[in-house]
Amino acid sequence: MIEESIIKSNFIGRDGYVWWIGQVAPEKAQGAQINGSGWGNRRKVRIMGYHPQNTVELPDEDLPWATVLLPTTAGSGKGNKATTISISPGDNVMGFFADGDDAQQPVITGVFGNTLYSPNGEYERPFQPFTGYTSKIKNDGSIVIADETNEENALSQKSPRHVSTDIANKISSETERVASVAEGKTVVFGSSSPTSKISKITSEVEGLVSDIKAIRNPLGEISDKIPLSKEVGSIKGLIDSKIDGVTSKITGLSNGLIGDMTGALYKDGMAPALNGGLKTLYNGVFATTFAATKSRARAKQAGAAAQAAMLLPVQAIQQFLPCAVQNVANSIGDSIKALLKGLIDNVTNFVSCIGEQFVAGIMNKIIGGLTNVLGPLMGGVSNILGGFSLGGFLRSKAAGLIAIEKALKCRPTFNYDASSNEWVIGKGPKSAVGVSVDAIMEAANAADALTKGLVDKIQDLSIAGGSLGMFDFLNPSVSAPGFSSGLGKCYAGPPLNCAGIKVNIFGTNGKGGIGKAIVGAIVGQGNLATGSIIGVDLVSGGSGYNAAPFIEITDECSNGYGAIAKAVVDFDEDSPTYQQIIDIYIVSEGENYPVPETETGEDIDYVPGPVVILDPGVKYDPDDKVTDNDGNEYTTYIDDNGRIINVIPPDSSTTNIKRVENLPELIISTKTGRGAILKPTLRRRDTYQGEIKQVIDCVS
Repeated sequence: MIEESIIKSNFIGRDGYVWWIGQVAPEKAQGAQINGSGWGNRRKVRIMGYHPQNTVELPDEDLPWATVLLPTTAGSGKGNKATTISISPGDNVMGFFADGDDAQQPVITGVFGNTLYSPNGEYERPFQPFTGYTSKIKNDGSIVIADETNEENALSQKSPRHVSTDIANKISSETERVASVAEGKTVVFGSSSPTSKISKITSEVEGLVSDIKAIRNPLGEISDKIPLSKEVGSIKGLIDSKIDGVTSKITGLSNGLIGDMTGALYKDGMAPALNGGLKTLYNGVFATTFAATKSRARAKQAGAAAQAAMLLPVQAIQQFLPCAVQNVANSIGDSIKALLKGLIDNVTNFVSCIGEQFVAGIMNKIIGGLTNVLGPLMGGVSNILGGFSLGGFLRSKAAGLIAIEKALKCRPTFNYDASSNEWVIGKGPKSAVGVSVDAIMEAANAADALTKGLVDKIQDLSIAGGSLGMFDFLNPSVSAPGFSSGLGKCYAGPPLNCAGIKVNIFGTNGKGGIGKAIVGAIVGQGNLATGSIIGVDLVSGGSGYNAAPFIEITDECSNGYGAIAKAVVDFDEDSPTYQQIIDIYIVSEGENYPVPETETGEDIDYVPGPVVILDPGVKYDPDDKVTDNDGNEYTTYIDDNGRIINVIPPDSSTTNIKRVENLPELIISTKTGRGAILKPTLRRRDTYQGEIKQVIDCVS
């Protein structure tokens, strides 16, 4: 070793192996490297025995960069094969010096696991354990435990799964695997349209209700709600943080609505009224002056003078519109926060009417603000406005209420592509495409009438916090069964029955498609029985579908997750089922769906139905067989090019087919074919007539 240190070849691998152990420096020293703006795979490391144990002699920022040596399974990035390194501040790492005893080019080869007994506080000094969380990577402990351990025992860090909140709690209690509540969250696609703004607002409110529920009841147990004002400690901090974040997002969206409404107010309301009033004023003065003087010149002059006298008040309104928008925008944030606090105190389960009422509350605030700010200016032109009312226009159901665009009250017309502007993570498209402006404005006007205009002072919720309240979500009884108010029935408590499963068919121009979920793979008994969606019983194919519609599968309590189905539409113009849904097949069965009770008391048998051919494949032989995992043999038709063009299940009226209890798995027995993708469907069992036997009549 002495000779090796003296006689250096400056060739890696021939100068000896000098290894080391060190600690990854804190976030501040790493700079942009761990916050999204760095390059390469590297970390600053303080190496034991080489670097001082204090930051006075050697600040963390001056530590050398250590390159991370990746395993062959991680990939280098070539060919898009790569895995992000998982080395955090505070990690204890091991490596070697690429330049040997010069010790200027450290390379990290491994990381030591963190134990339960290792402290995870904030960074204080070198070589003392500290947390790996940073300003960009935080954990409040609500989803994944924050003990920062990596041990092979019952207390090990649990792996996240993406499921709904209730299922996450169930998984956590039964399997000790922590689940993420990301599944079930609604995402609204980006758009500048007012309908998109409203959809995003309701989505944010829905997400907040779900998040608060998970924070307050992390194990999913049913408990009495604690008013926000009485929450303490870390839970209060988490709730306040959630409310602040949602308030900020909804405020930004609401500011856009203020601009939209103000633009519509002037373009579709005030401008036509002012123009018409000026014309009426001119005609009236002209007629009066001409009758008195018999001079058309004097009459024109008088009419023009009357119009000119209104010029300044009209200009004042035009010039003040930006200020009006800003004044309302500056005050709306506090109102939104107050509404959210009232909502989370009372609402247990988010429903569509709650979303409509919340938006209605924002509308009332905007309308009240615009009326208060612009009202005094309108007095200067009242004599030419005729019957135009600022508040009346804003509270109308006119198409120009929220935006300049005219299509707010109706859903967009779909051409070829089916579309939805909302997507539920882990479940697929959401059938609630669009918003009902009429419903929102009806709620806004009704609430305003019930409170006799006190909505303009909505910051003082004590005014509205009585037994009725301005809106149902401000009423503590809104989560009680049988709730109703002057605004209607908007029960927002826990679902009263979890047995129902809905199959929502939506999108494109078609209508009338009806399907019933078929539940199989059942586990448990009685009310606790759950299963997977193994098929959809097509009750009606509907009509007019110019593209395959979306299929949304939901249950009343949102316990089930993961089921995905797709529709098949007949596009053959000569077919009697043209533009009708002819099949619905299952892409993913999902799990934990409640087993519905039979409506008639009869247990319906389902057997293999038509097979959907997504890809016919190639090089199949006419003698190839298609069977399923229950042993049923299907009749298979293969064309001259070796493609599977049709697969017909056995006839249940003549063959005693076993009842299907799991999604059939189709098996193609072939020596030459490849590439075919077949999707089974299910159908109700036909009346069994017995097997057909050959009968020979002998003529005697």
